Amino acid sequence: MAGNHPLELNRAVPGGRAEMFAVEDDDYPGGWFYRFQYYHPEAGEILRYDNAHDDETLGWHHRHISFGEDSEIKFQNITAHIARFLQEVAHLANTKNTNHD
Repeated sequence: MAGNHPLELNRAVPGGRAEMFAVEDDDYPGGWFYRFQYYHPEAGEILRYDNAHDDETLGWHHRHISFGEDSEIKFQNITAHIARFLQEVAHLANTKNTNHD
């Protein structure tokens, strides 16, 4: 893993904050260790994707939303996973009609 540089994002978005971390790691399925989170600083977690551990029911790739609604999520590659997460954040934040530079 020497020389790997993580992908990181931490910024305010409508309705809260989005934090993303991913680093190449062959010990994880798909070759990446990642955690993506959309949350409100006062209300808590709204959405999270991660592969922190292999779950007997959910497998390696997890999607957590609101109050313990956990599900398995398909992982194609890191680019598609990031795009899906950001699209879901946009939907949850209701930003489809907001102009951003």
